[in-house]
Amino acid sequence: MRNISHIINQVLPKLQQLEQDRLIYRARHRTYLIIGIIPLVVLILGGFLSGRIFITFFIAILWLIVSGILYHLKAGKLGNAYRDSYKASVLPPLIQAVDPNLKYDAKLGISSPSFVNTELFTTRPDRYHTEDLVHGTYGKTHLQLAEIDAEDKRTRRDSDGNEETYYVTIFNGILLIADFHKHFHGRTFIFPDKAEKSFGNLGRFFQKMGGRSGTNLLRMDDVEFEKAFAAYSTDEVEARYILSTSMMQRLLDMRKRFGKDVRVAFKDSCLMLAVPHHEPFLEPSKKIPATDTKQIQDLLFHLSYFLDTIEELDLNTRIWTKD
Repeated sequence: MRNISHIINQVLPKLQQLEQDRLIYRARHRTYLIIGIIPLVVLILGGFLSGRIFITFFIAILWLIVSGILYHLKAGKLGNAYRDSYKASVLPPLIQAVDPNLKYDAKLGISSPSFVNTELFTTRPDRYHTEDLVHGTYGKTHLQLAEIDAEDKRTRRDSDGNEETYYVTIFNGILLIADFHKHFHGRTFIFPDKAEKSFGNLGRFFQKMGGRSGTNLLRMDDVEFEKAFAAYSTDEVEARYILSTSMMQRLLDMRKRFGKDVRVAFKDSCLMLAVPHHEPFLEPSKKIPATDTKQIQDLLFHLSYFLDTIEELDLNTRIWTKD
């Protein structure tokens, strides 16, 4: 990895220009917030003093809509343009500093069919958004990594019998698809073990129902792994070959870093990893000066936090060769 100071010197002229754009946005942001809030406060106070609460409420809602549109046109677009310019200027050299064979595209991601193909979630998304694609080769491992927001569309009826639509999150976080450098004959899945932990022996019954088509629940010898995960596979012999003692320990270590809700699949010669992550990923803050070097260091840390999985699971060590 190149020294972080080299990257900062490389992008500094652009960052200085971006800082001017950020300051313009911040000024517009404050102005149009004031334009939206002050009339709203006056309306509400006037409504309470005059007793015309209903008509005041209606006008206040109308003003919120109008001021929101005005803010978007006059300030919001500037903020979005600043964010996009920052990402286009800073992130490509930052990611290439991690590995020159990695590429970045803020507008692209991992497709919905690829997300569904992982089988990490049983629900096919009705609303799907993906961005911040990092792809290429990291060390010896080809990978795709992107931010995913997948939602399921549902309907319900209110107390008056009217049908309303709402969305439930299927997955919001980072999806990593990395070459495992081995042809898999079967499909193996590692899911959080919530059933047995919550229901004891009865949980084993629910676990058996929680696999994917054609899979069987595996009983692993590692007690700690059994408590943390439920493992399913269509090929038990292959699964136990993949889930060696060292691999199970690596998955446990990874769980400690990412949290208990990580999901892993071994299929199509790839490792597929879904990590819930609700914080902004590779997003510059509009409140921080564009020239702030700590922000660049933080972006590098957030990226490395997920790329470290390749080393953590030892994927760059080619213990197998593809048939």
